Amino acid sequence: MKRAFTLIELLVVIAIIAILAAILFPVFAQAKQAAKKTQALSNVKQLGTSMHIYLADNDDVFPSGVGTGWYGDALWQQKLAPYTKNLGIFTSPGDGRAYQKHGGAADDWMGVGISFAANGYMDFWTDPIGFQLRGPMGITGEGWLNGGVGENSFSVMSRPADTILLAEKHNEDLKKVYWIGNMSSFWPSSMFFGHNFNVWGPASIPDGTLPATAAYPNGRAGAVSAKFNESSVFVFIDSHAKAMKPVQTNPNKTAQPERNMWDGKREG
Repeated sequence: MKRAFTLIELLVVIAIIAILAAILFPVFAQAKQAAKKTQALSNVKQLGTSMHIYLADNDDVFPSGVGTGWYGDALWQQKLAPYTKNLGIFTSPGDGRAYQKHGGAADDWMGVGISFAANGYMDFWTDPIGFQLRGPMGITGEGWLNGGVGENSFSVMSRPADTILLAEKHNEDLKKVYWIGNMSSFWPSSMFFGHNFNVWGPASIPDGTLPATAAYPNGRAGAVSAKFNESSVFVFIDSHAKAMKPVQTNPNKTAQPERNMWDGKREG
């Protein structure tokens, strides 16, 4: 006659299973996060490579980072699309709502999801009138915001190997904070503005001197979406991709300007 399990034995088995689950579930979650980060790195790397092919066909001039809407200009996403052959690379696996429509409408957007933003960093301190373009991609249709002729070309970028081209800026985050009249349909996923454009917080670049506890997008990570254990993926002008914490891209703009990876014209 077979002996049945006692209550104590069943409780012991259940306890062991619970302990194993508590140990393994975080491991599985970390593995899933690592896989998503790897895919995001692959996607943004392909976008960087596509940009270089585009530059070769367009006299080394970068496309516009963002449009003013009423000009109807094609932006970097549209310009790169023919070179990518895979529209899925415009999204990051970390962006939980990559395909949600921009703006106030509740319906879903069924087009291409955009999880990355162009580096259109501008410096208001050295050129307070002209809003000098320091990143690779400015605003189209407004020459004084686009840096003037030649100011958004590869040749004027002094440090392409450590200047950011694209960074993660998720639709998931933009839906929470970005709304400027009817302009939300074309501004959100396109650009990072200047250092002191904090009134348009979703466009802020990271700043290591800001309070670490400030809520997105006014904290040290700026408008960069950091969903991989507080890190994000970036592709640089030379097309290499890297994962890092956003604050590492600009730890201290005033004391260490040479470490501001958004400034493509910096010295040192």
